[in-house]
Parts: sequence; C-alpha cells; structure tokens
Amino acid sequence: MNRRGLSLLEMTIAIGITSIIGAAIAAMMAAASNSLSSKDDGRQSAIRLATTQVRLAAYIAPSRCILEKNSSQLTLWLEDSRESKTVHVSEIRWIQFDESTNALTVKFVDFPSEWTQSMIDTADVECNSLTDYSILLDTLNSSELIETISLVDSIGSCSFWVNTINPIEATQISVRFSLKSTYGQTNDSIIDETIRLHHTPMEQQ
Repeated sequence: MNRRGLSLLEMTIAIGITSIIGAAIAAMMAAASNSLSSKDDGRQSAIRLATTQVRLAAYIAPSRCILEKNSSQLTLWLEDSRESKTVHVSEIRWIQFDESTNALTVKFVDFPSEWTQSMIDTADVECNSLTDYSILLDTLNSSELIETISLVDSIGSCSFWVNTINPIEATQISVRFSLKSTYGQTNDSIIDETIRLHHTPMEQQ
C-alpha cells in the first residue's frame, strides 16, 4: 500500500477549514457571553430599581410633609424631634438629583461633635412659611454643616412630582428617573410613594 503525506494544497485546505470552524466557535462564544452579560445587566438594573424604591421610601413614608419641591429637589420635614410642631433645620432632609455626578443624594444638617448643646440650639433655627429651603441649604452648606449621603448613583435623569399644587399639602410623591448601565440608559421608571401620616407645621395649618 502506497502511503504519502499531506500535500501542500491539502494542508492549506485543512488549515482554512480549521480557521473557519475556529472563527465560528469564537463568534458563538461571544454571542453567548453577550447574552449572559445582557441578562446580568438586566438583573442589576432590577436590583438598583428595588434599592432606589426602598431608600426613597425610608425618607418619604415617615416624613410629616413636603416643605418645598422643584424638578430636581425634594425638601422634606422628616420629623418633629424637638416636639415644637414647627420646622427646625435639623429636622429637614433634602433629596436632590445632582446632574454633575449623576447621583441621587440625601442632605441633612450635621452639627460638629465638639459643639455644645447651647451652640446647637442656637444654630438649629426655626423655619416658617417664608423660608426658602434651597437658599437655606446653600447657606448651611457654605457653613460646612451639611452631610451628604448617596442614595443611588449612575442616574441618567430624575424629576419629582406631587399630587397637589401646593407641595406642603401633598401626600403622594412620584419620582421619575432612568438608570445608566453598560448598555446605555434604561427607560424611565416611576416610583410612587405616600407620606403615611401627613402633618403640616403649626404656623401653616
């Protein structure tokens, strides 16, 4: 029986076929990987959506009322810790969307630990119906009395809506936002949350 090795042409064909098969396998693996990544990204978006809802509810639901609202900021009277039935700066929470950092944050007053109670009482001023809470926040921030905590990052857009013209009378808050991800920006999601026990400050009742 005659035996011979592969000719140059046969080797070239074999290498070509192997290359084609290899490329096909690589393409299949890449498609499978992208599919898994897309599913993982979908799960991450769902987790972030649920996290956003829980964190917003932690501030909105127990709040007494909304003090002020604009398209990117919600000002809440969180509690009447001084039991005065009026609003003091230490009782306020500002929920704010920062376009420069794409983050949804909560801001609040944090008096220095070395301050005496007398100093805190003096700085913990009482607000009224004429208070501009955005200006108040800027003033406190310039005095380095504001602490900021990030609620959710990589936010594409965010806006706030309430169920009455006068925010202080509102009991329902809708937050419309989109999340940024590896595959771009998600569609808008809406979170609806209710103030469970609505109370307005005494001077505005």
